[in-house]
Amino acid sequence: MSEMDPLDEIVEEISTEAPEADTVEQYQLVKVSEDPRWPHRVPFEADPADVAEQERTVDLGEDEDYR
Repeated sequence: MSEMDPLDEIVEEISTEAPEADTVEQYQLVKVSEDPRWPHRVPFEADPADVAEQERTVDLGEDEDYR
């Protein structure tokens, strides 16, 4: 009995019509800051979830260009 590759599940979910670059971007892991902290100044009208999300970064790799 062979072990299943963890990526087999993802490959089955990917649409054949989806652009390759978009599909890769959707499955990239999000880097969580080692030191999660609240920004110093948050505008009163800002949504707290939006403010927190702005602190997150996605690793684009060294050889890839940001689109």
